[in-house]
Amino acid sequence: MLLNAFKLDGRTAIITGAGKGIGKCIAESFAEMGANVVCVARSIDDVEETAKNARAMGVKALAVSCDVTKEEQLKNLVTETVDSFGGIDILINNAGAPGKGYGSLDEVDMGRFEHTLRINLSSAYALTHLCLPHLKKSSHASIVNVSSALSWMVDRNFSAYGAAKAGMNQMTRIMSYELAPNIRVNAVAPGAVETPSTAFITSTDKMREETERWIPLKRMGQPIDLALSVLYMASDASGFITGKILEVDGGMQALPGSAIQSEIG
Repeated sequence: MLLNAFKLDGRTAIITGAGKGIGKCIAESFAEMGANVVCVARSIDDVEETAKNARAMGVKALAVSCDVTKEEQLKNLVTETVDSFGGIDILINNAGAPGKGYGSLDEVDMGRFEHTLRINLSSAYALTHLCLPHLKKSSHASIVNVSSALSWMVDRNFSAYGAAKAGMNQMTRIMSYELAPNIRVNAVAPGAVETPSTAFITSTDKMREETERWIPLKRMGQPIDLALSVLYMASDASGFITGKILEVDGGMQALPGSAIQSEIG
């Protein structure tokens, strides 16, 4: 009976950034738990592979090429989802990256700063707004935003990305209050996770050791660590939780002080 609380049988979930890393693992984990999944990324080849893996688990899966910074493409995504599955039950706003906003204050101009906000914050708001009429019709509606430990942690070159993710945290809290009691809104905040985007860390033993020195559990996270956390937040297992930011960071937030003075970056 307890396991049933984690099942997503018959529900439809949109997962952005589902072509690689954390998003791919989330989509495949949701499929394993019975959800029909809409796998979204700019690269159709990447999401086609994710969708193929999901279908192998006996569910329906749709691969959609979409640039989340383009509102017209987000509108098409929602229309295609509803036309294919009849509704939306779960939204996972996972797409995001430091992108053009990575760099010092001298380097990152307003164009680069605003581009980073669009990727990591504005796109999540826009897609949530577009999905809202359909989520309101669901009896299991849940939104999970994927934030970052950099929403609270201090490190060089992340002013734009950190600001976007901190904004996502507060947006999550306010949305949860506004949309209760019918739609739950939560977020997960990953720390250092081993994905293609962190290959610059894992490429050498020195950089990996420097990173793991700041993690109390002494290892980098894996995509499945995040996927299981998102599954919990999206499923009925967390039915009495809304407006929370779940740090999935190996204990980094427990460190004294929040400045990570590493050689990385």
